[in-house]
Amino acid sequence: MKKRIALIVAAALAAATVMTGCSSGNGKKETGTSAAEGMAGGTAAERADAGKGQEVQESETSDPMAAITDDATKKTITYWHTFTEGARKDYIDELVAEYMKEHPNVTINVEVYPWNVFTQKWTAGLAAGALPDVSSVNPDNLFAINQAGAVLPMNPLIDALGEDYFLGKPLENFTDGDTVLGIPYYLHSYVMWYRKDVLEEKNLSVPKNWDELLSTVSAVADPPNRYGFTIAMSKNDQMCAQLLSCFAKAEGAPLITENNKGNLTDPKVVKAIQLMADLYKAGSPEGSVNYGLSEQNDVFFQGKSTFAFGSGFHINGVKQNSPELLDKIAAVPFTGPDGENLGATTFVIGLMGWNQTKYPETVYDFIKFHFEKERYIDFLHLIPGGQLPATAEAANSAEFYDDETIQKFKTEIEYIQEGIEKGTFIGMDYGLTPAASALTSQGIIEECLQDIVLNGTPAEEAAKKANDKLNAAIEILME
Repeated sequence: MKKRIALIVAAALAAATVMTGCSSGNGKKETGTSAAEGMAGGTAAERADAGKGQEVQESETSDPMAAITDDATKKTITYWHTFTEGARKDYIDELVAEYMKEHPNVTINVEVYPWNVFTQKWTAGLAAGALPDVSSVNPDNLFAINQAGAVLPMNPLIDALGEDYFLGKPLENFTDGDTVLGIPYYLHSYVMWYRKDVLEEKNLSVPKNWDELLSTVSAVADPPNRYGFTIAMSKNDQMCAQLLSCFAKAEGAPLITENNKGNLTDPKVVKAIQLMADLYKAGSPEGSVNYGLSEQNDVFFQGKSTFAFGSGFHINGVKQNSPELLDKIAAVPFTGPDGENLGATTFVIGLMGWNQTKYPETVYDFIKFHFEKERYIDFLHLIPGGQLPATAEAANSAEFYDDETIQKFKTEIEYIQEGIEKGTFIGMDYGLTPAASALTSQGIIEECLQDIVLNGTPAEEAAKKANDKLNAAIEILME
């Protein structure tokens, strides 16, 4: 049991490194998705354009939560959140003040932690009985908190708002069986970013399959002046695991089977592992065997790499580091070896309640307050393109798309939204499972790639060793 908890918490800590890449740089607001299941076809942007001047009908469902919250009882709740930098922290401070003004009998104590500290705080607080009532949360932490039995189910909030209030796939990804564990706050999926100007300079087209990608990376690489595709392999991070997930999902190959077994020896997955090793040899910085997320991103943000994988946060990363390159970047979905695009790797930041709270109705009402349309769109616009909407109302509103950066990268954002519609978290192709934590917490995929590029181990052999380690970790997690 101790090994199992340690693995789960390690995965949650590893997720903190992913979130490091989702900050907004200096935190200043930049100026300038899809519909819920069953709504009209076309892209979200097209539906928004078509629906200008038409507001999404508000739910007529009664709101017993607000009535209970506004009784005469004095209530104090604690809110832990992870928006540590300027603009988003200021936004949350203002949101909390507005809520308390509207509900004068409610006091909200706010505590702000970076992701790695958040994980340490709740794991320590679990033993000490010192937990918040509501918090922000990422998938790995949410899963670990659920495993620890500390989640306040969000089903009553979903029942009050209506089943179509949130986009279907992201909410499904936060649901375990019939229990809604958390509420998606903002969304993204991973795409492949590239430098348009470099490809034009070399008279090259955007790669449409793996052979073209490898040949293009080879053609543009001119180290140390310019690199092709940075493959970050630090075993203290999870970049190889996330990138392998992107390639594997595109060709329809899960990294973990429906029976919670490692699938790294699947010929499709082995081929994706070999591609990553070949991309490293063709055009990655030599030191990238030790790179984590920040080093990987810096190479692209500073204009030194032609290709990169990431979310819409890459727009802001380039803007903050090399604004002169903002007109020169674009993105496309990941493809399989023959150009197929069967799936995507997604990531969600959510809000959750903790089941030790004395005031669950107030927790539900406060979470709902975050999603009131104008307020919510203001939050999403703090990092345009990086924070994509989780509600059908925002995703289909002209107001969300009325932003200079979102208009500039409309095509890329639509690709990311398409990925959100059909994607899942890494290792969770068949639903939430403890087994997925083994992919992101142990450095197994990263060690596999290092074995290939540093030791010359054949991909099939390295994948077999990695799969054995993965299954050993999964066995502990599934106890």
